[in-house]
Amino acid sequence: MSWPATGNNGLAMSEHDAANLGKPSLRRLLPARRPRRLQSLTEKSPVVSGGVPSASERQTISEACSACRKHKTKCPGQRPSCSRCIRRKLQCHYTTNPGETKTQALRRNYLELRNQGNAQLELLELMKNLPEQDAYQVLQRVRTGADPGGILQHVKAGGVLIQMAVRPETRLRYEFPYRPEIPAADIPNNPYLKSIIYEAASLYPTTQDGEYPRSSGSESSSTPGANNDSANYQSMYLKPFHAAEIIDARLENARCSLWTTVCSDDALMRDLLKVFFLCEYHYTAAFHKDYFLEDLVARRRDFCSPLLVNAVLAYACACYPAFPLRAEYWNPNTMLYRFMAEAKRIWELEHSSPQITTIQAGIIFNVIYNLCGLDEVGQPYRLHAVALARRMRLFTRVGIADADSRLCSGKAFTAWALYNWETLNAFSFMLAPLFEEPPQWPLPDPSHNGPSWYGELWLKYPLDSILSPCSFAHVIRSRCRFRVIMNDFCKAAYSERKEMSLERADQLHARLRHWYDTLPEPLQPKSIVLPGHLQLHIFYHLLILIIYEPVLHQQIHHNASTARQIIDDSLKYLQTLIRLYYLRHSFDAMDLFIATPLMLIASECVERIQESTPLTELELEALRSILILAAKGLYAQRRNHYLAKVLFRVIRGRMRESELALLKKAVHVDDDEIDAECDLVQAVRSHLPVTVTKKKENVDAHILKNLVENYVGLNIAVGGGVRTRRDDVGSLGGGALARHPHGYHYNDRAGTGTGTGTGRNGENNTTM
Repeated sequence: MSWPATGNNGLAMSEHDAANLGKPSLRRLLPARRPRRLQSLTEKSPVVSGGVPSASERQTISEACSACRKHKTKCPGQRPSCSRCIRRKLQCHYTTNPGETKTQALRRNYLELRNQGNAQLELLELMKNLPEQDAYQVLQRVRTGADPGGILQHVKAGGVLIQMAVRPETRLRYEFPYRPEIPAADIPNNPYLKSIIYEAASLYPTTQDGEYPRSSGSESSSTPGANNDSANYQSMYLKPFHAAEIIDARLENARCSLWTTVCSDDALMRDLLKVFFLCEYHYTAAFHKDYFLEDLVARRRDFCSPLLVNAVLAYACACYPAFPLRAEYWNPNTMLYRFMAEAKRIWELEHSSPQITTIQAGIIFNVIYNLCGLDEVGQPYRLHAVALARRMRLFTRVGIADADSRLCSGKAFTAWALYNWETLNAFSFMLAPLFEEPPQWPLPDPSHNGPSWYGELWLKYPLDSILSPCSFAHVIRSRCRFRVIMNDFCKAAYSERKEMSLERADQLHARLRHWYDTLPEPLQPKSIVLPGHLQLHIFYHLLILIIYEPVLHQQIHHNASTARQIIDDSLKYLQTLIRLYYLRHSFDAMDLFIATPLMLIASECVERIQESTPLTELELEALRSILILAAKGLYAQRRNHYLAKVLFRVIRGRMRESELALLKKAVHVDDDEIDAECDLVQAVRSHLPVTVTKKKENVDAHILKNLVENYVGLNIAVGGGVRTRRDDVGSLGGGALARHPHGYHYNDRAGTGTGTGTGRNGENNTTM
């Protein structure tokens, strides 16, 4: 009896299986490979030579823009605008945020609509139950465009309708520390006393019915509440700039933690960027804000890099009022120190790479070291930025395709930023400028082409429903034109074997006067209001003073008497601008570029008070008034940066005992606090000349480092007695503290040691 054949599993096999038992198994059949043409149409990534691209090499676009979806074409997916929309000049709009899926975007839109609908329904129910008068007030706020959620929050807090009716105080916010009035000699023929900012801040309104002053050219009432445009336009003249907030949608999406290892708190770093753009960017502007933020969000490296982000955040720490020790750049526990250390680490690795962001970071480094009183250390960064710019031919319009307008605009903006900073550095330190010609890139006129080439800063003031522009484009273009004239002055005054003449001074003054007369409407004396506007006029009059002061002795010129009048007028206007700055904004918020004018004005007042020529009582009181105001400004700024601390101590050391007593009474200067700070003071390595009369032959006596050694240790009267403070001199300028806290070593002569340092002539004596 035969049994049927069985397999390994014990089951019976068929005859066919039994017949094939022991034979080798055949290869399993697979589907055929798709044709090459079909594969190229279905896969997004290009075919590499030698085979089919792998799945990891294919680019996947999570979301197409609205224009490409409408035309049913493949979208490249670049943000903020795809290349197809740029090529066809279409408006590119994405329904999703960067890194967001369609599902997440739909959920976000749904939640926003649901919350908005809930707030509107709740507000409607609330108005049904409120008294008629209160409901009408809520309705009025809804009609002005106020956010329903914000109105609900106010109403639920209790006693809200009273709070909503309160409007900001329109009278003088800040009072002068010594004399409440502007000196009578400064009033006649003073265009700045006819400005809206002075009328709005004055104790004596120009209208008898107490209305707000009207904006220029307005025929309608500018009383708050008359219309939205007028009310928000007037906010700039009625509230200090540091009460406002920078509004930019890209900032809300910024994730700086992807660019730095110092901090993981994105909310904090967003606040740092906001306060930087509010305080310092208006005058520094080393990079294009819009391009920087776009690349920061999209994680591109055209105009953003870890080096630049860390340098900007370090600068922003000096502007952030919530950091109480922000002036202590040497303190390793401060965020400024940590961001700076990280930026320097990256600089050492990448400084030789010719990148636009490296040039921009070099400017920021130079600014930071200047505000620390260490311009000797910061000069090499500026010099290296200049070298990179020449290597990249940044100032010439070659090497970039016309189609890439974004890269062209970013390159042009950086070229003008470097030219502006190099010119200001040459002017401040009495050096021949390294750039003899301005960039070849043209400056578009915002009045005809709009502000898009420059970007714009938008401010939201408390209780305002719309945003206020800063006229940033007009400021940048006017400053560039002004710096061209300043550069020509530096070449004529500070180059070797050249000396200014009264005739040359008249020629420069004529060019300056033409620049002043052709300023755009927002920057004319009648309309200026923000610190960036005021600083433009401050440096205009400061340049006139420094042009004419050294050549007054040339009496052979028939215009010598006219030059004296020009100097007197510019000094009067300069002091008026400082007063207006304080009246509207005070000196509490960070402003590096107000410190030098304050010090120059204070030094001029001290010298005039101490002259042998007797002064009348009115003249003495006028000088004391502006002297104490300037000293108060330095005293307030010392909490923001170390340079202001040094300048304040120098000017306090130069004062007479009578003015010191007035300063202590008016400003409430705490000598014990100042003495406690002296224990932490660091070495001053600054060649900044602190004088209006900038003659090359006697500038050494006015160098900041020498002034610290000469004046900080003077005897100072305290409470009727005299206290000697000579011991402080060694802590500020002595050789024992010549070691820089970041590890740099110096010899007795500047720039001769190892590390980063420069000589007086601005040449780089270091290795990087």
